[in-house]
Amino acid sequence: MRMNRIYKFTILFLVVISIFLTPCRDVLCEDRNATPPVHATILFLNDIHGNLTPFETTQNGTSIEVGGIAHIAALIKAIRAENIKTNTKTFVLIAGDILQGTPLSTVFKGEPDVKILNIIGVDAFTIGNHEFDFGTDNFLLLKKNSDFPFISSNIIWKDTGELVCQPFTTLPLNKDLSITIIGATTQELLTTTDPSNVTNIDVLDSVTTVKHAFDEQAVKTKGPVILLSHSNFRTDAKIAENVQGLCAIIGGHDQILFNPYRIVGRVPIFQAFEKGKYLGRIDLSIDSAAGDTTITNWGYIPITSKLPSDQNTENILKKYTAQLDVKFREVIGESKTFLDGERERIRYEETNLGDWVTDIMREFTSAEIALINAGSIRSSINEGPITIEEIFRMMPYPNEIVVMELTGKEILDALTRSVRGSREDEDGGFLHVSGMNFIINSKSVENILVCNEPLVMDRMYKVAITDFLTAGGDGYSIFKDKPYLSTRLPLRELVIDTVRKKQTIDAHTENRILRK
Repeated sequence: MRMNRIYKFTILFLVVISIFLTPCRDVLCEDRNATPPVHATILFLNDIHGNLTPFETTQNGTSIEVGGIAHIAALIKAIRAENIKTNTKTFVLIAGDILQGTPLSTVFKGEPDVKILNIIGVDAFTIGNHEFDFGTDNFLLLKKNSDFPFISSNIIWKDTGELVCQPFTTLPLNKDLSITIIGATTQELLTTTDPSNVTNIDVLDSVTTVKHAFDEQAVKTKGPVILLSHSNFRTDAKIAENVQGLCAIIGGHDQILFNPYRIVGRVPIFQAFEKGKYLGRIDLSIDSAAGDTTITNWGYIPITSKLPSDQNTENILKKYTAQLDVKFREVIGESKTFLDGERERIRYEETNLGDWVTDIMREFTSAEIALINAGSIRSSINEGPITIEEIFRMMPYPNEIVVMELTGKEILDALTRSVRGSREDEDGGFLHVSGMNFIINSKSVENILVCNEPLVMDRMYKVAITDFLTAGGDGYSIFKDKPYLSTRLPLRELVIDTVRKKQTIDAHTENRILRK
């Protein structure tokens, strides 16, 4: 009786998810017709950022539960089972950044993430910029413990010039056909993690390396070639222009839902948003004689609490969550307002969360100015009780507060770097400030005031920043190699201590950053 109910639910479940697949029957990777066809399904995720358990988000003013790797695992298992009936191969691809963003990922440094992806049966994983956030040794340990290939065509060891991992992998369809997956990683890897984590690696131009890998593989194998890229749309578009024989690009790093997919030349580009909120799907029909490929269907399946969970995955999660210190669930205070760390705003405009964090830094150090890059803040804090876990989720990096002296001219240069991006760029180098006000006019800054006095170019100012910025993170070479005083205090710990002491947080924006 119980098995019959499970069977009926599984059939209903597969019917429901098929509704979310948008038919697209004329996207051709090559010109020739395919007869008889070989069928394959590509399932993909990007920018999971440690979000292994479901979490709440607001949709149309209503709070809903989304994500959860156990739901994703069950969904993939169901699609595989259905595809076996039609002799359709199923492949799972991850487009980078499985790490960093939740206490579970931060405390265990990606160990549970890789274990679960092993269970799911990932076929290829391209390296993201945050895979090095715990250093090269931890990265190599994760790579060693994975049952799936880490790929990237453009990350090399500085001392030897050799690739850190294989540039591509081939996934066999039958004895004659295969799908080739080429990996590519953003060059921002060198600036968006602590530079001390990546002193021994370099990142090459991916347009060149992908073209080289494509030319090498296209003559050796028969079947479609897919780029699995953790770059951004601009880079992926350049690659599409230069490597027009690609069947598709599955991207990441932008953390955008490409629905509909974007197309450059004849190459469709997909991206499945972030944090496991969607599972992307592409269905392929491959000509068994010529290897030419048609995308017959594509779409994104929302991951919600209505989907079943995979028990093996749940067991692993329970094991690790049980090990998390009870302190993560401790309520340490309350926020009277929504503390806004949403990516599309905090990386382009002043928010109350950016103001609050920099005020904490300035007050603690008695500096005249405090600066923090928006990329250090990874999520919002909801109105209501605040737990330590929420602070870790908002600020996953263990950046220490440091104090240095800068001239007014150096501060101007830093602010000019801060405002160079557009809203669409979602630039993690956008600076939030305390102790100063200014106006953004296009890509320059005007009317800079420090403590209500005009910025003086040749005067020295005491400035609080993080050790990430002192190392040149996010491209701030202006801070690099300058003397500073380290507080030896992680900013995250100071934020926790501040909430504990004040108990009630009521933060608002103060028109520190205005745009013409």
